[in-house]
Amino acid sequence: MAVKKIIPVGDVELEGPSALTPKPVSLSESTEIDEVYTTWRNRSNEQVMFPLDMADLPVVIGQDRQLFVDNYIIADTQNVIREVHQPRRYDGNPVLAPPGPKPDTVGEMCLLHFDTAPHFRMWYTSYVGHHPWKNGQEIRQAVSYAVSDDGRHWQKPVLDLYQIEGSRERNFVIPYGIIQGLFYDSWESDPQKRFKAILSVERKEQGERVVDTYYVHTSPDGIHWNGDFSYPTLQKLRGYTLPQGGIGDTSLFWYDPMRRKYVGDIKFVLPGKQRCRGVIESDDLVHWSRPTPTMFERADDAQVYGHCSCVYQGMYLGFRWIFLPDYSRRHSSYVELDCSRDGHVWTRVGAGQPFMAFNPNHDTWDATIMRPQAVLEVGDEVWIYYMGAPTEIELNNPDLPSAVCIEDVGFSCGLATVKRDRFASINAGEQVGTVITRPLDFKNGALHLNAQIAKGGEINVAVLTRDAQPIAPWTIESCSALHGDSIDMPVSWRDESKLTELNDSSVRLQFDLRSAKLFSFWID
Repeated sequence: MAVKKIIPVGDVELEGPSALTPKPVSLSESTEIDEVYTTWRNRSNEQVMFPLDMADLPVVIGQDRQLFVDNYIIADTQNVIREVHQPRRYDGNPVLAPPGPKPDTVGEMCLLHFDTAPHFRMWYTSYVGHHPWKNGQEIRQAVSYAVSDDGRHWQKPVLDLYQIEGSRERNFVIPYGIIQGLFYDSWESDPQKRFKAILSVERKEQGERVVDTYYVHTSPDGIHWNGDFSYPTLQKLRGYTLPQGGIGDTSLFWYDPMRRKYVGDIKFVLPGKQRCRGVIESDDLVHWSRPTPTMFERADDAQVYGHCSCVYQGMYLGFRWIFLPDYSRRHSSYVELDCSRDGHVWTRVGAGQPFMAFNPNHDTWDATIMRPQAVLEVGDEVWIYYMGAPTEIELNNPDLPSAVCIEDVGFSCGLATVKRDRFASINAGEQVGTVITRPLDFKNGALHLNAQIAKGGEINVAVLTRDAQPIAPWTIESCSALHGDSIDMPVSWRDESKLTELNDSSVRLQFDLRSAKLFSFWID
């Protein structure tokens, strides 16, 4: 019997005893939507995305703090678990609210922190309705501007640049659009374009939508803006097909200082109206990379409605909005944490543990809608600004404060804070738990921990060779046990307070924990 040979040649598969008969195939492979769902969903599973055992391969660490949000630097563990920690919501929330019910709102927002006053500046979607525009058209939404000295107490400056009938706001800076990305480019050679923004713009004519797409805007000061409507930078989503005809309405754009790229954290809606996310990049806000899928919710009854991401300590942290379609009529969503080492592969942190959870009492304005929009490092804390609003569940609750019990109320802005690095921890109970790192290459310096140790607990640290043998004088036995609760705990040993003569020597660290939570470590 002749042996069948199959030899791939480009997009042509040659099949037959002599492999001489070409079999033409399509330029695009066929896809089944269930396979697309599964593939997209598994991209958030760290074990799937990183199948190689890296336990014995060295990794270079600088002076950035090393977080335990993923398994990147971990070689081995015993008797420990990972816990996601929820931020503390500011008692004075909301920090910025609309003056009344819709069409006024404090929706999609961008925040920047400056060294000069005003130190905190916010641009936010402040009007949700249509209003008259040029040539008999109507245009939708508007963008306003707010400032703060401390990030908690905000003022709306009286600008009177634009007026929109039906709104009491006097701080409009762009009389249309949803603000979905804002950048301050200090290196921009044209001072008239130091500030840049991406807006989603929708226009109607005689009730029919004529424009619904994304445009770049520029400004010298963040207040006086110019929009270029000659050609869109990206198209808006139309239909739930594959390939997608554009990107969705919760897409967020930000600048990545590590890779020096503008990044689009974009919304897709696959056939079956399944919301998920992808990422695109650009050097100039005009030419964009092909999108890469990033996340699809693991549970069949939930979807990824949005995602906010940021650079943090040499890596990336993300906050995904988990939408439960059947929970309420107003797109209820809580928040889960994820992370990335390259900005393309985003893996879940403590899968299933909420970072910002629903309030089961439903007696607060943000009980069931939380959508992080911006993340700032302020002193020894990380500040997360989010948009939220009550659903019908809260509005029907007599315990909801009357100040926010307004029918058809718009969104407001809330603030949640977390101590430095305390997003997730490695925990051990009364039985000693151990974490051993991969071989680490670093420069000599002092070792510090961010840890929370219960009464009667302790943490001890040792330095090991690449083959996990202890190195004197940095042994567990000679370590000065750490106690208490601090974001900065210096580690010392009986005869040594620093890691010396270990430059780029590929040594491991061993952490022994008892009744303790370890958030991060660093060497400086």
